[in-house]
Amino acid sequence: MLTTLIIATALSGSALVEEADRRNLAYTQCLFEQVRSSREENLTTAAMLARVESTCRAQRLALEDLTIAVLQERGESRSQAQANWERVHANSIEAVRRAYELRLAEQQG
Repeated sequence: MLTTLIIATALSGSALVEEADRRNLAYTQCLFEQVRSSREENLTTAAMLARVESTCRAQRLALEDLTIAVLQERGESRSQAQANWERVHANSIEAVRRAYELRLAEQQG
């Protein structure tokens, strides 16, 4: 976390946005790879979510740390920034879960 705060302080404007975009892309790619392989293996939704959490953990933490640092730079408190991250991330994972379940149903139906 301290490293991320140093990066966020050192980077400004477009450089900070580029770093956030890079981390978001890495996390998104990991998510898609794990969802795809889970679907190919016909894993349950719970197993897919566990795989995503364990396999994509480093990418998620990197994105989370930078997102919180950016939000703090924009004036949010640490707790507000953390709550905003958790809300957005939970919504994203819920969308992944719903899409996965739909695809599983299509495969089985």
